[in-house]
Amino acid sequence: MEGRHVEALSVVPSSKVRWTIHNFSTLNTQKHYSDIFLVDGCQWKLLIYPKGNGVSQLSIYLVVADLESLPDGWSRTTKFGISVIDQLHNKSTVRIEADHKFNVKESDWGFKSFLALSELHDLLKGYIVNDVCIVEVDVTLLAAVPKNEGVSITSLRTDVKEYPNSYAFVVEIPGLTLNDIKVQLVDNDKALFVSGEQKREKEEGVTYVRAERKFGSFSRKFVLPDNLNTDAISAIYKDGVLTMTVGKIEDKKPKTIEVKLG
Repeated sequence: MEGRHVEALSVVPSSKVRWTIHNFSTLNTQKHYSDIFLVDGCQWKLLIYPKGNGVSQLSIYLVVADLESLPDGWSRTTKFGISVIDQLHNKSTVRIEADHKFNVKESDWGFKSFLALSELHDLLKGYIVNDVCIVEVDVTLLAAVPKNEGVSITSLRTDVKEYPNSYAFVVEIPGLTLNDIKVQLVDNDKALFVSGEQKREKEEGVTYVRAERKFGSFSRKFVLPDNLNTDAISAIYKDGVLTMTVGKIEDKKPKTIEVKLG
């Protein structure tokens, strides 16, 4: 597998993601990205500069992965910590934490000088073992609730299920009517786009002492696998749950051609 870069991500319930980077010494690109991972419905990825971002240090950043699908005004206040693991003894593991408010204009944040390259490549430190480097990140999204306002619906809790003949996208959106929800095929029928808005009813003479129910606009895009039949889509909203089902294209069986004697 020489010269091939293999990344493995494992996500645990504490929102901790482990990125295993194989063949680290053969990385020739200036930037190297992890696969996308989800935290509370938001898509993220890690970015490293293996030879440093203009410094003799390993540079690491947390990056918003789905900028094009985010609604106007999207932002997330995030607390995160990034670690480069000492695989030999764990005593030299380096971890740095930060708080940052991510938005469309500031979609990446991290550490230009995370770890000196001389230390990173010191075999006694254990940061690179058998040409493997392991980076961990744990991400916590901090929801800010403005006074007298509810929490904006900017992420939708979703389950994606695969059946023998279809996929089902199950989205939790409580407290809406059918007129509040729009489901569209976008990107040349290669993605499902769910959007809408839940408005708070105005009441004369009412002051909210506490407001935790979710209100505001929402949207989510689901990229569809190539084997789906976009002419066979259904969307059902019941008990606060939207279920969108997309049928699979039936695999055609190979046609046998009779060979005759010429």
